[in-house]
Amino acid sequence: MINMGIIPAMTGNQLTKMLNSMTPEEKRFTKRKFRKVWRKFAKSDKKAAEIMGLGSLAPTEAQKRNRAAIISVEIVKRCKV
Repeated sequence: MINMGIIPAMTGNQLTKMLNSMTPEEKRFTKRKFRKVWRKFAKSDKKAAEIMGLGSLAPTEAQKRNRAAIISVEIVKRCKV
C-alpha cells in the first residue's frame, strides 16, 4: 500500500490516526491516489463498481466503507501471490 501511495490502514480508526499525523499536502496526495486506485479497480469489475458507487455524485457512507474494504482486500490478495 505504501508503494502505491495510499495509507496502509485496515480500520477506520487506523486511517483517522494516520491522516491526522500528515501534513495537508500529504493528505491531499494520498486521498487522490486512493481515488485513482479504487476507480481503476471499479472500472475493471462491474459488480464492484455498483457496490462502490462508481459514478455516484453523493456516495453513501456504506459505499465509502466498501471502497476502503474492497481495495484493502484486493491488495492483500495480490501480496499473497
